[in-house]
Amino acid sequence: MFMYRVIMIANLETPDPEDQEIRDYLEANELEPRYRSEGDFEGRNSESMQFGGCYLGRHTGEINLIQQRYVELEIVTYEINRLLGESDQSVEIPEERREETVAKLLKSFNNDSAFKQEDDGKYSVVLDGEAVRKAARSLLAG
Repeated sequence: MFMYRVIMIANLETPDPEDQEIRDYLEANELEPRYRSEGDFEGRNSESMQFGGCYLGRHTGEINLIQQRYVELEIVTYEINRLLGESDQSVEIPEERREETVAKLLKSFNNDSAFKQEDDGKYSVVLDGEAVRKAARSLLAG
């Protein structure tokens, strides 16, 4: 038998950004877990949902894509912030404008060209630091 189960665990204290989108996807597709429980997982109050692998079937790919988009967003956000402070021409963003500015930079730089596949099959972020800093300066000036 090639049976497997999928267990999704969500931190109820500090939810990950993709948690709600995954819940919405499950609800929209009328996917109910076989077992659901709340309790301690790795020291955090969490919700556990267990599904049969065959039951989720093709949906696992879509759920993985939801999570992948959030991971990519997190990685590109980190890289943008790193590049803004890198070099002798770093860009200082006032704290009250940081969230808005980084969100606008993400719209420009979070795309397929932001990632490069390495020889081992993994991906890395490859943003042009000067282009990021130039775009940030333009946003701050406008």
